[in-house]
Amino acid sequence: MQWVWVVLIASIRNNSTVAIMTKSTYTRPGVAAAARLASIESLTIWKRTESQYSDMISEKGGDKLLSLDKFCDELGEKLTGMTEPFISEEELFKVVEWKFAKGKPRYALMKYLKANGEDSIKKASREAFASVDEDDIQASINKFCQLKGVGPATASAILSLYKPDLFSFMDDEVIECLFDGKRGYTLKIYMAVNNKCAELATTLGSAWTPRRVGKALWTASRICASGGDDLTVGEDNPEKDTKELTTVKRESSTKATKTSKKRRTR
Repeated sequence: MQWVWVVLIASIRNNSTVAIMTKSTYTRPGVAAAARLASIESLTIWKRTESQYSDMISEKGGDKLLSLDKFCDELGEKLTGMTEPFISEEELFKVVEWKFAKGKPRYALMKYLKANGEDSIKKASREAFASVDEDDIQASINKFCQLKGVGPATASAILSLYKPDLFSFMDDEVIECLFDGKRGYTLKIYMAVNNKCAELATTLGSAWTPRRVGKALWTASRICASGGDDLTVGEDNPEKDTKELTTVKRESSTKATKTSKKRRTR
């Protein structure tokens, strides 16, 4: 796989820098648009892209996926209102159904998920949410991963509903966009991707969360993949609205950032 650019987004507002490496090819359709969006600091482009999220959910999975997406939002509201939050077996299955419909189905996992039982799911989820309240992201993921058939991606789907300011959802498109290596679903990869989403959220402003950033990146991918109006290219993406630098390597400095180009193969 060839890596062709490293893009540094320099935030004038908070002096932060987010490094995004774009690739010559992606395995998921439309990810190039998500990578372009990640290199843009224009709130106008981000908001206009995000505003098409529901349309892209409908395009991807019709009324069924729209209903599941609404269920997930309502589950998040329910969890944040609980003193000692937990999820039921039925709620876990519906979140997984949403995850499969939004991304790539992995039905072989269902037999493992069904082997957990109601009590195990409630116990593991209580422990995971308790770790979230201590701001321990890795522990929260690991608590959910005690359940059969639950990995970091499924754990992130649930936890991002409860604490969107701490967790992004591990969409395939978001992983490919933000992770510098081959797409995978390990805790290490999730932490790298989640950190990038958190950095982008900080750059975009206080109204943005890691989960919201992930949703916008997924939307950009789907718009491009479905042949929609890709706001990350052309006249809708004026250079004067962005603070975008292209460089050959990752570097963050308080000094002026130099721009160059590099090519390497991995």
